Order: sequence, then C-alpha cells, then structure tokens
Amino acid sequence: MAKWLAAGAVVIVALLALLWMQIREPAAAIAAPPKQEVAQPAPTAIHSANDLAAAAAKARELQAKGGKIDPATDAFTYAFDERVSPMGLMNAAKCYQGGLSRVHRNQKTKLGYDVVIKDGVVKFENVHIVESTINDKTLNDCFVREVAKTTWTDENLPDWKQDDELLIRPERGMKKFTKENLDYEGDGPIGKLESPAGPVHSSREAPADDREAPTP
Repeated sequence: MAKWLAAGAVVIVALLALLWMQIREPAAAIAAPPKQEVAQPAPTAIHSANDLAAAAAKARELQAKGGKIDPATDAFTYAFDERVSPMGLMNAAKCYQGGLSRVHRNQKTKLGYDVVIKDGVVKFENVHIVESTINDKTLNDCFVREVAKTTWTDENLPDWKQDDELLIRPERGMKKFTKENLDYEGDGPIGKLESPAGPVHSSREAPADDREAPTP
C-alpha cells in the first residue's frame, strides 16, 4: 500500500511540475500575415510628340467620362506638370521690358513656391526668392508678385499640392514669353513654338550656341 501511495505522489508531483511549466510559457501569438504593399505605377516618361499626343488623348478621354486624372499617369504630366513652368514664366515676363533695364543673359532669379490644386483651380502659393544674381529689387519683387498671380482651371485635375521652383532667366528661357517677342510678326528661321502655355515665337531667342546645355 505504501508503494502505491509513493507512486501516486510521484505522479502528482510530475503533473504539478508540468502544469507549472505550461503556465510559465508565453502564449503563442497568432501573427497576422504581413500586409503586401501594392506597387503604384510610376508615370511613364514623355520622350516624343507621340507620347504627348497619347497623354492628351487620355486626358480628353477622362474629361469625357467626367473623372479626375490620376497623378501617377502621363495624362497628369501633360495636363499639369508640363504647364506649371511655362505659365509661371509667362506671368513673370510681364515684369521685364529690357531696354535700359536689360540684364545680362547669364543673370537669373530662382523662385520657390507651393503649387496647389483645389476643386480644379491651380494656384501658386508662398512664392519667394530662393536665390538671385539680378541686382534689381523692383524687378525681383515684380517676379514674385506676378508669379503669385498664376492660376488656371481644369476640372479634370485632382486635389494636389507640391513644392516646386521656377528658374527665371530674362534673356534666355523667359525671353520668348515677353511682350516684345510675342508681338514679333516675322517668321524668322524657326517660326513659332508650341508650348503648354500657348504658341510663342522662337526666332528672337538667343542663338543655339549661346544657350545653356540642358541639365542631365
């Protein structure tokens, strides 16, 4: 009888030890499977007139459907990104008449700003000078004032905001938007250029050899 009691006591001790160990072990967490990130398609670069035409067709298609343009598409690049700088330069050009106030062709002013789209209306906000080699406060203040007036409406554009910069070279890239150049009636060797902001004359631009090479 004593042997059976001893054996039972051993079994009980063993069960208690096992129970104690199970209580000490942390409960296994049920881990949810990791959420898979869905890669968003990057905008396709526009390299040719055919690419621009395709993007424009996509924008017109969305307009017919009454939808908003996806910012991650070529249509958004064509309808928005390609217009921002030309529209800003066209307004800045109102400040520059040349003559006695003509600046050197290498002088420049860089403006920073936020471009905001709200309910289809595009506006330039927080326009400020980042840097300038033009020592003409009146001219620079005019650039800031006129660029801040830049706006247009496109009901197909989604609500959007981004910071950007505008490089103004009065005797280079901006020159084609000046009143003097727009009023020029001659065709010149090149004639008119089509830009997102409208047709502009290119024949009054600096010779090709004098223009800066594009930044890679």
